[in-house]
Amino acid sequence: GASASCLNGTLRSLVSQVAASYGSVTVASTCRSKGHNRRVGGARHSHHLTGNAVDFRVHGNVRGAIAFLAGPGRVGGYKHYGGGRFHIDTGPRRTW
Repeated sequence: GASASCLNGTLRSLVSQVAASYGSVTVASTCRSKGHNRRVGGARHSHHLTGNAVDFRVHGNVRGAIAFLAGPGRVGGYKHYGGGRFHIDTGPRRTW
């Protein structure tokens, strides 16, 4: 499973805030080795390689979590894949 211990403290805190406010959270991916990142089709310079990205699912108020995470200055990279599945990272501000 995904380890929270390797994860950037800011992201760990944001995931905790989401869980406290919008429903339970299942973390799918935190830190990845280069090999694992390649196997899952991650970006070559993925923030997952350095513990600066997390993928997770919110079980609850997904719209509330979207509004919270997409808020100004909250995260760098932000993606909602649908169904409450998110990617956030501490890189430059961008969405895709």
